[in-house]
Amino acid sequence: MFFMAKMFRTLIAILAGTFVYALVSLTFGRDGIVADGQLFEQKRALSARAEEIQRITNSLELEYAALKKDPDVIAAFARKIGYVAQGEKLLKINGLVSSEVENFDTGAVLKITEPFYIPEWFCKFTGFLVFFVVYSYLYLEDIKQKVVALRSLRHRHSKDSSSAVRS
Repeated sequence: MFFMAKMFRTLIAILAGTFVYALVSLTFGRDGIVADGQLFEQKRALSARAEEIQRITNSLELEYAALKKDPDVIAAFARKIGYVAQGEKLLKINGLVSSEVENFDTGAVLKITEPFYIPEWFCKFTGFLVFFVVYSYLYLEDIKQKVVALRSLRHRHSKDSSSAVRS
């Protein structure tokens, strides 16, 4: 009976420690749910930024192709930056700002950050700590049951001996 109680106590403690280790590791570990969510958010931000840069690239490629081949676009662009064609006259009006060439903002650099996670050693330590706490609790419960059983046995024994003395 003692061996079975010790084995049961050990198995329950191992099960509790393993469960807590797995729970902490799967939730907060390096490949856990929290770290995965952080990586997914970074991926989403990078994808959005890449799409924005691709739109800018497509616009610039279209403008480049038009500037290479279309004489009207070339003339309009030349006028924007202050050139005139032969025979044209330039009229400048004070107070009006000349239109500037469109600048494309590619934004700030997005840096990939390491996701927050609990190290593996801490997950294992937590599992072992839970194992020892559960094992100690079950061990103390077994001792408590034995003490209660001994007290009731002594109490019965003292009643039996007192009733035997009276008779």
